[in-house]
Amino acid sequence: MTTSARQRVAAFWDTHIAAWLSGEDLMPSPLPEWFESYKGTGPGKPTLDGFPEPYHGDLLGLKRTPRVVVLGLNPGEYQRQFQSRNGIFAKEIEKHGSYSNWATTGPYNRSPWEDEMGINRYYQARLRFTRNWLQDPSAGHPDLLIFESYPWHSTSFRGRFQPPREAIEQFVWQPIAELPVRDVFAFGRSWHVLAKRLELTEMGAFDAGGPGYGSSAVGRKVRTHALPSGQRLVVVWQPGYAGPPSAEETDLLRDALRGAPSVVGGETRPVPGARASSHSTLDPTSAG
Repeated sequence: MTTSARQRVAAFWDTHIAAWLSGEDLMPSPLPEWFESYKGTGPGKPTLDGFPEPYHGDLLGLKRTPRVVVLGLNPGEYQRQFQSRNGIFAKEIEKHGSYSNWATTGPYNRSPWEDEMGINRYYQARLRFTRNWLQDPSAGHPDLLIFESYPWHSTSFRGRFQPPREAIEQFVWQPIAELPVRDVFAFGRSWHVLAKRLELTEMGAFDAGGPGYGSSAVGRKVRTHALPSGQRLVVVWQPGYAGPPSAEETDLLRDALRGAPSVVGGETRPVPGARASSHSTLDPTSAG
């Protein structure tokens, strides 16, 4: 029986998170190397007190195939009442039968999270971007899939981060390659730094006010990188802001990307999907 990358990744995390929630602390390969790849200190120190959150959304397309894919750095600050072994979300995962099922429910976009913690601005900003990019006001959390480059929690994300390329390939790039999206989005200069560390080929560059990009946002930059699948990683940032662009700026981004190169070295890239079926900052001064 053929297993897709999305099925493989979902099964791996379902098994690992279920074992962790039951009290086990084992970390199968490649998790130890991945965990140690980030050298955060102080508020940036990662914790194993909460379960890892490698992605959010309908990875398996159980309800709907995601139409927008966004990359994050890590799942943010650990909240004991929600993410511990005895937390609210642990009980929800048990109720839903697996992490992959629970992740389809938009847990940070509903009660009880919003009742206790308020609106999750990080998630809401990416949901608004999803609607703006798709030009579909009815788009909801089933349309959005978020992958983290580092699945463990920390209060901030500052320090040297050199993720294992093999782990990112297996757990991020390969499942994304099965999805019918041309562009994969990341917000904040940290992802441009990370793309270089992952040795992704840069395909294009746009600066606000420059040729082919009508943005008037001061200091806004866009860099595109080729993913192994032939899809395109689009990184957007500006000084002091690492979130998605506004609706108007999203339209300008779409126009700029429409005329941007979609080939690397003159080679036509494969069609995506053709394979089998909050506040985070990466220290830019340590860029390789």
